[in-house]
Amino acid sequence: MLRQLIFSFLSLLIGLVCSSANAWWDDGHQQVCEQAVAQVQPATLAAIADLLDAPLGELCSWADEIKGQRPETRQWHYLNAPPDTLSIGNAPRPEGGDIIAALNEQIHRLKHAPTNQRREALLWVGHLIGDLHQPLHLGYASDLGGNTYRLELPEELALQLNEKRERVSMHAVWDGLILRYQDQPSVAATATPIERPLLLNPEVEIIAWADETLSVLNDAKVHYRHGTRLQTLTSQYLISNRSAVDLQIRRAATRLAALLDWAFSQSKR
Repeated sequence: MLRQLIFSFLSLLIGLVCSSANAWWDDGHQQVCEQAVAQVQPATLAAIADLLDAPLGELCSWADEIKGQRPETRQWHYLNAPPDTLSIGNAPRPEGGDIIAALNEQIHRLKHAPTNQRREALLWVGHLIGDLHQPLHLGYASDLGGNTYRLELPEELALQLNEKRERVSMHAVWDGLILRYQDQPSVAATATPIERPLLLNPEVEIIAWADETLSVLNDAKVHYRHGTRLQTLTSQYLISNRSAVDLQIRRAATRLAALLDWAFSQSKR
């Protein structure tokens, strides 16, 4: 009986930890997909509705939720770029796939696969475009994309963030804590619109978007590069990087909208 109770408690604890880990970027993914849907053509909107049984924004974190059941997909969410990499085209490509390979494959499926496979492809494309614009998804292998780069979290700031841990990873900061911090409102509603890409060659465009994300990662304000790293997370860090997060979400949304219009215009329905 005692053994069964211990097992039940551990199962619950693991479930809570996994739920928290999967929830960091839910808000960011939802924003990307919702903003994208608001920008697509009517025909694309109808095609999305035909494939999904719920709004795309509500399903945009599905790809994170299935990692436990489909562990082979975990590395599809990122590509580790070594220090001083300026173009993701020069980064080593691992066996088993990466975010660039997975995104191109799912775009192809969205265009050409049977209907029962295109629903999943749509969810992958929506999610991976968001991940491609989160700078730490192109972080170093040595710290697992910022997951082992950990910061002290002062008690007062932890209360503001509703965060119980005393240390948080830099990856988590960019996945969600910057968005969660309430003292810096989003500027998306009043910001200059992002230029919509022409998508003459999406595979080339995706590399360009990744390179732009790398430039955000290497910005001095991010303090990711070796020799510039921080020991403690501060409210000033969250405030000073909020505009970069908002910009990346807006870039991802506009590019996702253009990509969906392009893919559905060419798909075999």
